[in-house]
Amino acid sequence: MNFLENIKTAISNIFGYKMRSTLTMLGIIIGISSVIMINSTGEGVRESIFDAMDGINSSFIQVYPRTIIEETDRLMPEDAYIIGTMDMVDRVSILIEQNGFEIERRDETARRGTGVGLDQNVTVLEDVNIAIGRFITEEDVFNRSRVTVLQADVSFEVFGRLNSVGERITLTNPWGVREEFTIIGVLEELNVDGMMAMASDATPMGRGMFFLPYTTMQDIIGISHIDFFGVALHDGYSSVESAEIISNVLDMIKGTEDRYVVESLEVMFEQIDVVFSAVTGFVALVAGISLFVGGVGVMNIMLVTVKERTREIGIRKSLGATNNNIRLQFVLEAIILCFIGGAIGITLGLLSAMGIGVLLTGFMGTDVSPFVGAFDVAFAFIVSSLVGVVFGVYPANKAAKLDPIEALRYE
Repeated sequence: MNFLENIKTAISNIFGYKMRSTLTMLGIIIGISSVIMINSTGEGVRESIFDAMDGINSSFIQVYPRTIIEETDRLMPEDAYIIGTMDMVDRVSILIEQNGFEIERRDETARRGTGVGLDQNVTVLEDVNIAIGRFITEEDVFNRSRVTVLQADVSFEVFGRLNSVGERITLTNPWGVREEFTIIGVLEELNVDGMMAMASDATPMGRGMFFLPYTTMQDIIGISHIDFFGVALHDGYSSVESAEIISNVLDMIKGTEDRYVVESLEVMFEQIDVVFSAVTGFVALVAGISLFVGGVGVMNIMLVTVKERTREIGIRKSLGATNNNIRLQFVLEAIILCFIGGAIGITLGLLSAMGIGVLLTGFMGTDVSPFVGAFDVAFAFIVSSLVGVVFGVYPANKAAKLDPIEALRYE
C-alpha cells in the first residue's frame, strides 16, 4: 500500500466513525482554539494600548511625589521651572487636578465636573485639538486669568451647543467657593488614554472636564503646590539617563531622598510590553495543557482502534504488509485526526477572538482588533500534527508488532 493509499484509508476510517472521531478531536480543538484566541486577542489589546499611546513622545518624563511626609515634599511651580532650565529639557508642563466642581449657568446647576489646571505647554502632556476659540496661553497663566476651556460634552450639556465661546459660567469648588469664568475655547476631543489619564499617579481623567490656567486653579482651591509636571527632552538625550539626573536634582532642591517618581515613558512602555507578553504567554501555556489532554485522548482512541482492527491487521500482514506499512497507516491516521482538529480549532479560535474583540472595543472605548499572523496559524498546524505523531506512535508500534497468526485468530 503506497503513501496516498494510506492517507485515503486513514481519512476513510476517520469519517467512518464520525462521533468517535469528533470526540477524539475535541481536546485538540479546545487546546488550539484557546491558544489562538488568547494570543490573537492579547496581541490586539497590546496594539490597542500602544496605538493609544502613539501620540505620546517616548522621550517624555513624568514627575510626581512618591510619598508626602512633610508639606515641603510637595512639588512647587518653582521646582518645575528649575528643571526646565536644564540643558537636556525642551519644555515642562504643569498639571493640577481637582474633582467635585459644580458647573453652573445663570444660577442653575448643570452638572458636576473635574477641573484641570494647566499651562501653555499642555501639548507636552497631550495632543489637544481646539474646535472653537483658543487654549490657555502664557499670558493667561501669568495674569491668573479667570478663563476656561471646556470639553465638548460639557459645552453641550450646559449650553446645548458646541460653540459656547464668550459665555460666562460659575464654577463652585468642593468647599462652596464660587467664581465666574469666561469660556475662551471648546475642545474637539481629549484623548483620555494618553498622558493626562496617567497624570497624578494615574488619577482617573475622563469626560466632564474643564481647563484653567494652573495659577488660577491654585487660587480657587487655595493651594500653592502642583500635583504633577511633565518634561519633554531635546532630541538626542536618553530619557532613562535624564530621568535619573532629574531625580537627583529634585532631591537636591528639596533636601529629600527618593521621594519623587521620575518616570521615563520609554522604560514604562518596555515594562508594559514585557509584562503583557509574559501574562499572555502564561495564559496561553495554561490553555495549551488541554493539547496534552487531547493528545492522551488521541492515544486512547487509537489503542481502541488497534484493538478493533486486529483481524484487519492480521489479514494485511498475511498478504505481505510490513511492520512499517502498518505503523505508517496508524501514525498517519493520528496525524490527520489531529490536523483536522487543529484546522477546526484555528477557525473557532479566530471567530472567538473576533467576538471578544467586539466586546472589548465596546468596554474599553477603543478599537481592539485581534491579530493572528501566518506564522501563528502555521505553528498551530505544526503543533497539532506533532501531537498526532507523538501520541500516535505508541498505538502504531503496538499494531505493527502484532503477530499475524494471533491477529487472525482474534475475535
